[in-house]
Amino acid sequence: MKIFIMSLLMLLRSGSGYAAEELQTIVVKPGDTLWSISNTYLKDPKKWNVILKYNRLPSSDPSIALPGMPLRVPTTLLKEEYRAAKLVYSLNEVLFRRTGVTDWQGVNMKMDLFKNDTLRTMADARADVKFYTGEILNLFPNSIAVLRPPGKKNVDVELLAGELRGVRSRVITASARITPKTKDTEFGAKLKDDLTTLVQVTKGKVDVEAQGKTVEVLEGFASEVKMDMPPSQPVKLPPLPQFEQGSATALTASGKAQFNSDGGIVSIANMKPMGKTGGPAANLPKGELPKDIPKVDLNDKNIDTAEIVKMLSVGNPIQSYHLQVSKDQAFTTTVLNKEYDAFDKIDLNELLPPGNYFMRIALVDLLGFEGKFSAPRPLRVGGGR
Repeated sequence: MKIFIMSLLMLLRSGSGYAAEELQTIVVKPGDTLWSISNTYLKDPKKWNVILKYNRLPSSDPSIALPGMPLRVPTTLLKEEYRAAKLVYSLNEVLFRRTGVTDWQGVNMKMDLFKNDTLRTMADARADVKFYTGEILNLFPNSIAVLRPPGKKNVDVELLAGELRGVRSRVITASARITPKTKDTEFGAKLKDDLTTLVQVTKGKVDVEAQGKTVEVLEGFASEVKMDMPPSQPVKLPPLPQFEQGSATALTASGKAQFNSDGGIVSIANMKPMGKTGGPAANLPKGELPKDIPKVDLNDKNIDTAEIVKMLSVGNPIQSYHLQVSKDQAFTTTVLNKEYDAFDKIDLNELLPPGNYFMRIALVDLLGFEGKFSAPRPLRVGGGR
């Protein structure tokens, strides 16, 4: 009896270890064999027999053709390019679609996303994805991206619509290919309605390729790629202000600016348009640039990079700020998530019930690229501290 109990305990332990193994599903094409599957997907093809432990196959012969079917494989055995990505953050309505499926489904936190899965963010939504190989994708509102699209070599993300921020991610769009050149490269990519791609590098450098031509875009520079055209020559842009300790920003056009939230009133201080002489335009209507600053319709599809740079060089580089307010410091849910004009003052006392909150903002430049969020700041609405 004692021997039986010990044997049962050993069986349970081995079973629990088996269940704890992290598995990933791959789809086998009809006619594939264990040998061909192992050579394609496994880091060590000689470990083809491990697949037998996790799947019921019609034969254990590695040379026998298999029907098209999903196979479970330990993630640790897979080549890095075939490992899944992990959804590490989502805000508001984020949807995904598996390869070969037509219906969109809501995401779950920490879920696995696989090769050729499509991710979609709706209005005011955001999704952050981390690949097992370290690349990071931040997908902004109203965007669609395909992860590791098949048949396209050396690509992590295909941006179909909207805007993303990539860290070391290799990105393609309808009009361009973007390849990071350093291990810490960070950049933004935005696909306009006419399929023009805007690329802005915030750290490191990237190669932007289109129509057989490649240009190197360095940190603090941007390039534009129109459909069926080569990339424009990189142009230097005023840096998007970054927050220091969640409050101060360094503005290239108007010196120091302070992000205020006293008494539930949110504003960016010292945000005044500057003329060519450097004098503030205090009497202009809110958000209007002085007459001596070139006026450019940022929604004009025909606008080129030179016009944008000219405007940025003499005007305020900030067009708006993205404000988020949450009851928790991790911002798992938000009670306010909206973009405001750079000159707006927002009275949260009129928008939110009294209570304690956390807030953070990200600045948006004239190209429409959004910077990183500031550190969360505690906020009291409706009454003194």
